[in-house]
Order: sequence, then C-alpha cells, then structure tokens
Amino acid sequence: MKHIKKLFIILLPVTRYSLLITVLFVTRYSLPVTYLYCEQEVNITSDKVQFDKLQGKTIFSGNVKLKTTDTYLNCDSVEAYQKTQELLLKRIYFTTCDLENPHYKYYARSASLIVNKRITATNVVLFLGDIPSAILPYYYKNLKQRKYKIEIKPGYNNRDGFFAKGMLGYPLSEYIYGKLYLDYFTINGIGTGGEIFYKDEGKVNGTIYGYRIKGKNFASKPGQIRWNSRVYHWQNLGQNWIAQINSNYASDESFNAYYTNDWIKIYNSLDSSISLTKNKEQTTTRITFARSDVFDNNKNIYILNSLSVPAVSFATRQIKIKKLPLYYELNLSGARSWDKSIISTGAYTTGATGDIKFSNPLSISRRITLTSAVGYKQFWKDRDEITAREKNVYSWRYRTNLDLDIRSTRIFDHQFIHEFEQQPDLRHDDYHGVLTNKIRTIQSVYLNNLTVRGFTALNIRRALNEKIISFRERLEGITTEIDYSPYRFFNVYYRNDYNVLFRKPNSVQLDTNINFKGNAYLKNGVSYNLAAPGKLTTFAETGIRPTKNWEIAYKMQTSLNYDFLNYNFSNFRYYENAIKVYRNLHCWEASFSYIQRIPLDQKENYYEFWFNIRIKPGGGEKKTENPEDEERKWYPWRY
Repeated sequence: MKHIKKLFIILLPVTRYSLLITVLFVTRYSLPVTYLYCEQEVNITSDKVQFDKLQGKTIFSGNVKLKTTDTYLNCDSVEAYQKTQELLLKRIYFTTCDLENPHYKYYARSASLIVNKRITATNVVLFLGDIPSAILPYYYKNLKQRKYKIEIKPGYNNRDGFFAKGMLGYPLSEYIYGKLYLDYFTINGIGTGGEIFYKDEGKVNGTIYGYRIKGKNFASKPGQIRWNSRVYHWQNLGQNWIAQINSNYASDESFNAYYTNDWIKIYNSLDSSISLTKNKEQTTTRITFARSDVFDNNKNIYILNSLSVPAVSFATRQIKIKKLPLYYELNLSGARSWDKSIISTGAYTTGATGDIKFSNPLSISRRITLTSAVGYKQFWKDRDEITAREKNVYSWRYRTNLDLDIRSTRIFDHQFIHEFEQQPDLRHDDYHGVLTNKIRTIQSVYLNNLTVRGFTALNIRRALNEKIISFRERLEGITTEIDYSPYRFFNVYYRNDYNVLFRKPNSVQLDTNINFKGNAYLKNGVSYNLAAPGKLTTFAETGIRPTKNWEIAYKMQTSLNYDFLNYNFSNFRYYENAIKVYRNLHCWEASFSYIQRIPLDQKENYYEFWFNIRIKPGGGEKKTENPEDEERKWYPWRY
C-alpha cells in the first residue's frame, strides 16, 4: 500500500447504539475527520488520528479544530466515544465569534461535549480579546435546536440596594416560549416569577405571567409580600368565533412602579374579562363576563367594585335598506350585573337596552353632503337606581342628528352638526327631558404638508325660564389642532383647548419629532393644564447612533413654574430622568441604563441603574426562538 497522505473517517449511526465506520483514502497532507450523528454535525480537523478498539474511542491530536452548531473549538486533543456520543477535549479554547482573532473566547483544561446536547466545563477563564477577564466555576452551553437564553442584570437603586435580575428563557416548542425569573434585592429579598408566551399565527396567541417578592423581615418592619399576575389569551375558534381572556391582578396599586416596566405606574382599578365574539360581514355578537376591582387605601387591598355575569350584545354595521335611500344600525344588549354604586354592600341588577338608528346621506352637489339621522333607544331594569328597590323600570329616548359637510375648495372643508336627544319620561324636569341640544362645527384646512383643524360646540339646551345672557358661557371651548410636516423627517403637532368663558386655555400641547432614518431622533414637548395654573410640563427624548454599533438614548420629564410677563421661571423639577447606552460588537452586546424619578410618596427621589453584558448567539440560532418583539407587544410590563 502506498503512503497514506490523508484519510476521511465518516461515522454514521446505524442503530441507536452502534456506528458504521467508512475510511476513504486521498492524497493530501492534512487529516480532516467528519463525525456525524443524527441531524447534528461535528466537523473535526486534526494532524493525527488513532483508533482504540478496546475502549471504543477515536483519538484526535495535533492542532485539533472543531465546529458544532454556532461554536468554534480549538484544543490539543479529542477523545470521541462511540457508545455515548461524547467527546472529551483537552486544553480547549472555544467561542461563537467567527473571526480569526475572536473578540472573546473561553479556556478550560478539559471539557465534555455530547453531540446534539451540550458542552460542559469547570474552572473556565473568559478572555476579552487576549486579556483574561473573569473565571467561571462552571460552564454550560446547550447545543440543542431549541436553546436556553440566560440573562443577568446587576444594578443598584436607593430603594432595594444592590440587585441582580436573572432570566432563564427556553422555547418549549415551536409555538411556546417559557421564562423563569429569579431576582435578588439586598433589602427586599428574593423575587421569583415566570411566564409563558405562545403564538400560532391566526389561531391562538397569548401570555401567562406571574411574579412574587417577599420583603425581608426587620425588627422595625415585617417583610411585605407583593405580587402581580396577568393573563392574556386570544383564540380563533372557527366559524367566525373569537375567544379572549384578559386578567390583571396585583397585591397593591404601586407594584408596577418598582417591579415592572409598565408605563402605567399606578393602577387604581383593575379590569378583567372573558369574552366570546362572533364577527360576520355586517354583524357582531359578543358574550362577556367581566369584573372590576378598585384599590382601597385604608385596607391596602383591591376590593370588588362591579361584575357582569354575563353581558350580551348584538350590533350591526350600517346596512342599506333595499329600494329605499336609507341605512340602519341596530344595537341590542343585556346584562346581569352586580354593582356597589347602588347600595354600599352591592346589589344585582338585570337590564336590557335596544337602540336603532336610521340615516340618509343626501348628496346635494359634488361638494355638499347633508346627512340626517334619527334614533330610538329603549331601556329596562329590574331595580330603581334612586330608591334601590326591585321593580321594573322602563324608559326611552329619541335623538336626531343633522350633519352638513361642505368641501368649498380642494383645501377647505366645513362641517356643521346639530345634535338633539330627549327622554320623554323626564319631561317634567327643568330641561323638559332634553339631554342634549347643541350645535357643533369642524373647520379644516388641508395643504400638502400642513393640516389645520378647529372645532367647537355651542350648548343651546335651556332650562325652564332660563335666559341666555351670553353665548360665551355656552361655548364648550374652541379647540385648534395643527399638524405640520415640512420634511419627511420633521413633524410639529400643536393643540390648544381654549376656554372662552375664562378667556384662557384649558390645556396647551406642543410636540416636535425629528427622525433621521433611524440614525438619530429627537422628540420634544411642552404642555399646560388649567388645573395647575402657572406650571409647565416638558419632556424631551433623544437617541443617536454615532456608529452602527453604538446607540445612546436620553429621556426626561420636568415641570417648572413660569411668569412670561416678568421672564420669571422657577421651581424647576424632574419627574423622570433616564439614559441608556447600548454597544454592539459583532458577537457580544452590552447595555447600561440609569433612571431617576419622583417617588409615589414624594419623599426621596427614586433612582436605579443596571447593566447587562450578553454574548450573542451565533448564526446557527434562529431569531424566532426568542420572540422579543412579540414579548414587548403582548406583555411590556417586564424588563
């Protein structure tokens, strides 16, 4: 036999416990070996190979290089065992960075690799570049198609002290993703939680989430147990039926302010419901079971406030009546409900409502449309809300609506509306049973980059013997909106709700938004409300990507007292102040975040910072295995 320059060894599984060995002879100087098991492939290249039939293993040595899934490995030697499908590696460097000089790598004296399962090692050194940076007592990496995701966010805040928030995520199946949370706070103890996210496009999706933390016991204050839970479920049952479940409950109203990232910090009330909905082309049928809980500050718990067991409704869209220039809309509803607003201890009430509306859109000319409508509404309840006694209560209302829309030119639109509603059984009150009687107008200007809208309403409902002294008292305010976009990247929005009676605005809002193709953005806003005279609230948010790997974002909300006449601005105060820095470097990413805001008790300001360094998965991992975009869509309450 001639001198062997190179050989390929292919190990293929014949049965569950045996391998077939095929040897091919070629004429090259290196000795590559390919080891195959099931659907997972491990490529091994080495200078030398030995076979040990007694122990059932193959030994690779001399400049050994391996590639499995997204991991690259270099070691002195490898022992491959046939029966266990295990590789024992000596003096090993491994990484998921595919560069010749990787940004990071791990080193271990020995490691175990089980094909299509895992890599484990002890006393592992982490190198950033060529600099040893950390020592890990134990290392584990999953090689399965569905991979774990582990994140740890250490940080500090002046309420909980130092903390570390940990998350373990794992795709339980193609459609289900699970997470476990384990958080440690030096002052408030250990928080644990979990959630399940599931989605099958067009069929079912939803989340189940729960979190609990028990504060440490101190001599002056016992530990408090705090928790929250949320469930959202959507499912297509077929035959146009949709099922939805929305549940939200918590131990106290301020839980969100400290342990979630929900933009609503305080929940004074919690609403939960289960509904079945059937949607057809022109009708919607819905059955709903719902409850509402309100937080009691004295008892420090949520208390049931109302129930619907159940509520049923049927509604149509605008339907054309054959052979008539009329459209109709029908709404029918009924509910068995429990409410505390009637009696302090609560009482059950059964009620039903029927509502029908007829409308006739009449095109007077190409630019003028007159739409007239008339409606009738019938109510029934088995309890009198005034006396709280059980008896049949009937009432009905009728209403009219006249809408004149004039498009005088291409850019001008004028709309004039009259609304009237009366309840005849109240005809002996001061307003003769008239509930609504007003004239509204909407004036709009549409230019290429500019939209201006102004609208107001005049209340012409009169009480018995009432004299109208001034129409200013009856104007509901004049609202002006301006939306201006001179460029694609620049937008200005202005809104002024002017109180005619007091001759000053009820509220003013001015927002600007600049966005440069995702590389930088700037949002600014200022607002005023008559409820807090002499005070302005401002917000600013900016983000910049100086390079493709760096992102910096800053956000603040402030308030200040002002006196424009004397140019006096004082009592400047932050509501919220936050900054986030993100760094992306090929195979790893890091983020740092700092936030400061006024606490709920108005005492010492609350601040928090945390950082996170994460090694990104290699190209072998599917991004869909951790649906972070869907997570933010369905449950934004968790970091």
